[in-house]
Amino acid sequence: MSGNRFGPLDPFCFLAVVPLVIVAVVLVISDLIAFALIPLALAGLILLGDSWANRRPS
Repeated sequence: MSGNRFGPLDPFCFLAVVPLVIVAVVLVISDLIAFALIPLALAGLILLGDSWANRRPS
């Protein structure tokens, strides 16, 4: 099974990722670093899920 596991990112997924990163940055500036990990993790999951959904068939 040597197919591609991930594909290209859909530009529209950044409509969800960018606000999550902005919220994380605001939380870091507010010294709430532990709470900033949640939106960063969600943004990462969105990017991974979108890349996985757009994988090329092998």
